[in-house]
Amino acid sequence: MIIFDTNAFNLVPPDGVKADIIRKLRRSGHQRVAVPWMVLEELAAHKSRHYPNQYMGVLSALEKLRQALPWQLESSLEPIDVERFLDHWRAAYADVFEVIQTSGDVALKALAREAMALPPAKRCDKGDHSEGARDVAIWFSILEFLEDNPDEHVYFVTNNTSDFGDGTVYKYPMDEDVRGLEHRLTRLKDFNEVVATFTTEVSGESAEAAAKELLRSEAMREQVSQTAVEALDSEGGYPGLGASDAEISWRTWLAAPDVELLSVENVTGHKIDQHVWYTADVEWLLYGSAVSDDGESALSVACLWRMKILFSTDEKDESPTILSGAPCLPDTADDRCMSVVRSLRQAAERLASRVTGSLTSAQDVSASAASAATARILASLPKTDLATISAYQSTARALAENQVKLDFSEVLKPRMTAAEQILASMPKLTPQVLALQQEAAKTIAASLPKLDFSGVLKPRMTALEQILASMPRVTPQVLALQRDAAKTIAGLDRTLADPTGESHDAEASDTVETDESETEG
Repeated sequence: MIIFDTNAFNLVPPDGVKADIIRKLRRSGHQRVAVPWMVLEELAAHKSRHYPNQYMGVLSALEKLRQALPWQLESSLEPIDVERFLDHWRAAYADVFEVIQTSGDVALKALAREAMALPPAKRCDKGDHSEGARDVAIWFSILEFLEDNPDEHVYFVTNNTSDFGDGTVYKYPMDEDVRGLEHRLTRLKDFNEVVATFTTEVSGESAEAAAKELLRSEAMREQVSQTAVEALDSEGGYPGLGASDAEISWRTWLAAPDVELLSVENVTGHKIDQHVWYTADVEWLLYGSAVSDDGESALSVACLWRMKILFSTDEKDESPTILSGAPCLPDTADDRCMSVVRSLRQAAERLASRVTGSLTSAQDVSASAASAATARILASLPKTDLATISAYQSTARALAENQVKLDFSEVLKPRMTAAEQILASMPKLTPQVLALQQEAAKTIAASLPKLDFSGVLKPRMTALEQILASMPRVTPQVLALQRDAAKTIAGLDRTLADPTGESHDAEASDTVETDESETEG
């Protein structure tokens, strides 16, 4: 266990590099890093000590302004709330350190020792009063932890050698306090000794190469996407770009957004035991469907998520830890950024096209009708925005995974009716697939207008009707020509049967008369 004194971490920002390394130590699982409750209170107090004076200064300035104005000042100042201010910093530092609670016995013993001005308490240089109850509380908290955890070794980080000693020799009565525990207590003078003792810094090039390889992986993008759904939820809203690149405000994601890595900077690596932990400034582009800031509608949103991230290349299943960062507006003047935005939009449009095509094909009754029916259906569909498409992504993907591919080659087999061919080519659908398709159809149909399929479903021509339709139309002239040809053929037959030719002349005369009459007609 590494235990920090206040002076070893005083005024260090909770989101700074030192705090990141402490988080690495804690996340590694090989070292616990903590502060006594009294140190946590001192860290929060040091961050908050100027708040009351700053508040009173603003209040005084407002009062002076109010007196100088010839009208009523509408501006006001919220009530002072020191406890709220302290709670903020307590939470911030508790995110960095484990907190060792101070028992009631320790607090009473600390006050009693300060009253006697015994180390680590002391007598003030001027006056007859003593000080140092807080130092005593910290000291007794460490000893109590050692007694309660006989298997732990404590590294106490402090540069207060005047009160706590150098770690080898202790003043009375501290030497009595620590007797029997000396071999389990080691003093480190500052943060640099902690880093030197427990970590090995990884070279910048190696760290950056390892970081980029991990952050570009599909698994890491999925983790960031899921983290965005879980962590980003604000009633105040976040900025983003809408479908037409206009600035919009949104509050939370409807589903896990698509994620693309834009940049990795300021990578630092520290090897802790056998594991390397990294921190980096990372910029992600998120794109998907989100809830508008008023909670009334769905929007297509593109936004940047800049963050400081903590991760390990050794712990593949360990989710990255976001140390700081919030969504912001993409720079429309950044060609590289906007190129990624456009590519994600196009991917969403292609997905919508596949979903629409899959549903249309499922309703068509033959291969020959597929193209015409699809054209008519698509022509009747409204322009679907990307927010609706994103909202249907999970349903569409589930449907696509279970959709059986239709083989229309069987339709061309001979000696089968059209209906028989279609039925023979259709897959055997299980109840599970049918249920999934029904739910998907209901979900999408609810958002679409009623479609008019009357043109698509007109009865088709039977085979006989098709043959009749393909035959030429017969006119009276054609019929007359056919009749004359028949008579001529019959006359030739009789001539061949009667060589005298009488019948032949009569038929010839009839033929001439018929030709003349038809010519006159």
